[in-house]
Amino acid sequence: MQSNMQKTLLLVGDIFVQRDNPPSVFQHVGDTLRNADFTFGNLEGSTSDAGEPWSIKETNWKADGRQVEAVGSAGFDALNVANNHMLDFGHAAMFETLGHLDRLGIAHTGGGRNKAEAHQPAIVEKDGCRIAMLGYTSVFIPEWAAGEDTPGLAVMRARTSYEAPPRVFEVPGTPPLIRTQLVPEDKAQLEHDIKVARERADIVVCAFHWGVSRGFMKIAEYQTELGRHAIDVGADIVFGHHPHVIQGVEVYKSKAIFYSLGNFTFAQHNPAKGHEAETMIVRCGIANGRIETVEYLPVRCDEQIDPHILDLTEGQDVIDMIARRSASFSTRFEPAEDAIRLIDACVAAPAFEGNRN
Repeated sequence: MQSNMQKTLLLVGDIFVQRDNPPSVFQHVGDTLRNADFTFGNLEGSTSDAGEPWSIKETNWKADGRQVEAVGSAGFDALNVANNHMLDFGHAAMFETLGHLDRLGIAHTGGGRNKAEAHQPAIVEKDGCRIAMLGYTSVFIPEWAAGEDTPGLAVMRARTSYEAPPRVFEVPGTPPLIRTQLVPEDKAQLEHDIKVARERADIVVCAFHWGVSRGFMKIAEYQTELGRHAIDVGADIVFGHHPHVIQGVEVYKSKAIFYSLGNFTFAQHNPAKGHEAETMIVRCGIANGRIETVEYLPVRCDEQIDPHILDLTEGQDVIDMIARRSASFSTRFEPAEDAIRLIDACVAAPAFEGNRN
């Protein structure tokens, strides 16, 4: 049964906390997060006192177990755990993290004891409105993918190839064109997962850990392929993370795709690696079991990596940045009180045919 009461869904990007007083990281935004009906994000690494470094990786990190109290105190309802740092300290650290989230009543998706568990949606229900979130990573060590009988992460694989540009003979040294394409069986898996989630929820959210970090600003071809495919097969909204910068926003078939929300708070923040302090909170208005409005609040992290919501005047540089990076998609925005609204999102967009009764 769907609720006709107006509800709010918030989406944020990468979260990694490491400090003596974990809840303090959200001291300036906690009320906003807690007051929403649904608050989802990406937990960028384990919160555990167990495990050993995964030796094949160049960089391994985790937060100690008490750091999970940050997301608990801020009222997060569901978190994606499919990303390139969740298994830095192995399966033991991931299992401990999932146990912490269970203890706090925070639903999770993207990791588990086998493929079926990793691909299970995180489902949150409030007053008759049920939202499912599915989480995946395209950035991972191959051994991290969950198997039929082995633990790991839910993955969306992409293949990379390099193509000589048309002017390579005229201009020696011209960089190659980088082509990326999703693995077909993973696209089929996503369609199956979304179909299953739709049978259990009014709204389906997809979270993708994808793209290229270290200051690389371009959206990879497979990101647009994957984001649009998710919408084509029934997702209501897509949000991405991993590049540690804001990437463009697209409205595709009246549904929003946020290619990267940037770092919501990231203890490994490093401007030398191209990380940005600018980020956003996506806010969706929900009524009658569907998303009716999509907008964002401009946000900036301070020197302590604490996020601050900006009013539309002090956040004008963030607003301009998002508009520039979304220009290739011809995305249109307009001010809406304290936020910036996507003009064409959800306009005359009927509920997906497969929605539950």
